[in-house]
Amino acid sequence: MKNRREKKIGNDIEISIIIPTYNKYPQNLLTLYSIENQQFDLSKVEVIMIDDGSTDQTRTLIEHTFPFHFKLLRRGHNIGRPAARNLGIKNANGKILIFLDAEIIVQPDFLSIHHHYHNKHSHMVVTGVMTIRKLYSILYPGFSKIQLQECRGIIQALPELKAKVDVFEKKPQKFLLLNKQHIFSEEYKRLSTITPYEKFYNRVIIANYGYELKGYRIPWQMFGTGHVSVSKDAIEQAGLFLEYPGYGWDDCEMGYRLYKNGAVFTSDERLVSYHQEHPIAKTIRDESKENYFRFQETYKEVDQMIISLTFLPEPFNLHKTNQILINYHDFCKQYPGSYKSIKQCFHGMLSEIGRLRSRNEPITNLSKQKIDKNALSNEKRQLRTLCQYQRFLECFERLENL
Repeated sequence: MKNRREKKIGNDIEISIIIPTYNKYPQNLLTLYSIENQQFDLSKVEVIMIDDGSTDQTRTLIEHTFPFHFKLLRRGHNIGRPAARNLGIKNANGKILIFLDAEIIVQPDFLSIHHHYHNKHSHMVVTGVMTIRKLYSILYPGFSKIQLQECRGIIQALPELKAKVDVFEKKPQKFLLLNKQHIFSEEYKRLSTITPYEKFYNRVIIANYGYELKGYRIPWQMFGTGHVSVSKDAIEQAGLFLEYPGYGWDDCEMGYRLYKNGAVFTSDERLVSYHQEHPIAKTIRDESKENYFRFQETYKEVDQMIISLTFLPEPFNLHKTNQILINYHDFCKQYPGSYKSIKQCFHGMLSEIGRLRSRNEPITNLSKQKIDKNALSNEKRQLRTLCQYQRFLECFERLENL
């Protein structure tokens, strides 16, 4: 009887929300409250939270009662975010999978928006990473000076919280600023601020490609598991996350696989969510560089490695990078069997950027490959006379001169 009941519940699930968590209590509880506050039939929703070896009070979440189906999968030791997400996928019953970070608070229409897009298109990725804002739900002694300054600036306009900050500054200790009522009333938004990333995306991506990302050929880099959805069928076709060590790029690698499989990427201006700020580990940046190199070496394709143009000392932004890729695609389509030295050299220089960056070495002397220099020089001269591929050629020569 129990097995039949579990099967029935599984068949009724439309959406599975997969949330890895590691020592994020009580932020993860506030996230669950925001899911509880959805304008969607929560009997058709399951939340699978993977407690990835936490030593805080995350285990007590199982004592709460929620209107959605809630699973807390506990690991005795830390297995890492991609492995935790894979565990969530294996336990998911929903037709739609939403990956969410444990400290992301979502608005009441969050589920309805994701569900709407997946009903329109069976092979869609809906990303919310362009509209994630900062939220100060907890004061941490480990905040950086910049975080503390930003938090103080926000709270100056909230007299009812200023006294709490004064107490915190005299005796720094973890201090919760929000409760369930603040989530349900959406008062938490008063403790939020727009991020430089959102401003950048508005200026560089949305202004040029819209929320539909039309003409944007590197949308896979927006498969950020802080806030993104995809059909379970698409994940089953693509396979599980590669379990990179440390932080970063396993999600983009999944996005790249989905994109190569024909997934359509989109976003929506209403998909604003709120990242609860916390101290940042200093090792994250180096781990991310190493994982990018792992991702690069998995495919070694220009369509993927083109993103390394954003790592240069004077980087190309994502819009310019996309325009260079479009120009390069047109060039390769028009001349599939010609200009072999230029194509080989460009591929090699992009690859070298990733290698140098992973080792924290200066990004310079990229064109040291064994290529016939005379042939390369002749091809560049011929390419200039075409006057059609200037974006690509300018990029190529800039890399040569680093």
